[in-house]
Amino acid sequence: MDVYLDHAAATPLDPRVREAMMPFLAGEFGSPASLHRRGRGPAAALARARAQVADLIGADPEAIVFTSGPTEARNLAVKGLLAANRSMGRHAAASAVEHPAILASCRSAAAGDDDLTLVGVDGEGRIDPADLARALRRDTALVALVHGQAEIGTVQDARALVEAVRAVRPDVTVHVDAAETAGVLPVAVDDLGCDALTLGGPAMGAPPWAGALYLRPGTALAPLIEGGLQEWGSRAGAEDLPAIVALGEAARIAASEMGGRAERMRTLRDRLIAGLLTVPDVRLNGPREDRLPGHVQVSAGWVEGESLTLALAARGVAVSPGTACAADRKAAPTLEAIGLEAPWTHSAILLTLSHTTREDEVEQAIAAFAEAVAELREFSPLTG
Repeated sequence: MDVYLDHAAATPLDPRVREAMMPFLAGEFGSPASLHRRGRGPAAALARARAQVADLIGADPEAIVFTSGPTEARNLAVKGLLAANRSMGRHAAASAVEHPAILASCRSAAAGDDDLTLVGVDGEGRIDPADLARALRRDTALVALVHGQAEIGTVQDARALVEAVRAVRPDVTVHVDAAETAGVLPVAVDDLGCDALTLGGPAMGAPPWAGALYLRPGTALAPLIEGGLQEWGSRAGAEDLPAIVALGEAARIAASEMGGRAERMRTLRDRLIAGLLTVPDVRLNGPREDRLPGHVQVSAGWVEGESLTLALAARGVAVSPGTACAADRKAAPTLEAIGLEAPWTHSAILLTLSHTTREDEVEQAIAAFAEAVAELREFSPLTG
């Protein structure tokens, strides 16, 4: 029996989400902007999806901008907010454990190395509000904060971090990356106090090409994609209606089911962590508590992460080598940010669960992990 524990890389659609989007791949093909009969159903579906996503985070529907996925939403947030607020300055502050799309966008949008400050984290990936406050400058225009870290699973106290920014610079625009948490854990924009927030489809069972950016009313944003006036002028181009409908339905389902889903994943996650840590010289990366419900990342001493991933695949267990977002196999910056050094930085694997994961799959993964680590260590020159 194959065991799939790589849901952060790709996850199956919720059948209810698939059913909701299917009409817009067939007969409901009209443009939401059309004035004739064919546009009425799509227009209503677009409005409904916008309201569903807004309800999930306690926002007004007009505050939601749909994108082609969380990566585009992150790029739009960083580049669009910085471009629209040049009068404040060109400086951005971000945590050292942001998603690669956030960090790459910050570096791309910054005029030079002096215009980006990366705030360090502790050994479990947490951002200290005092450190964040000290990183702010007179010319700081944007602060980017991750809510749920995609590799080591750390869930930040985003509200405390936003409050730390407001205490020093009330006018600075704050973006929270909630692509891993919205729909999985309760997220409310008024509670967080942020100006912008990224949501993603995969975390809640929608397609990976479905995403959205929340903008607090009055927040200035320059579009990345220019042309028409779709999405309030913030993102030009015809809306991907099947993806948007899917995201809306996934948000609706998540709003009512996330509590039970999260509790189930936490139970299985904790069992998985306990089982993996019975193997000698294995460490958990990130906190034991206050972590994403379905995320487990461990480093196995004297074993290379990619080799371990392949060894597990040969045993029918699908995982990722350290991160689900990188094409290369270099040391993950996140692991370096929490103070790990080689060989730990190169020996990590990421196991991600879904609410559909079963107990017997977790037990099979634990057994396969112990067997694979033992076999690889037997042939490793590093173990002597």
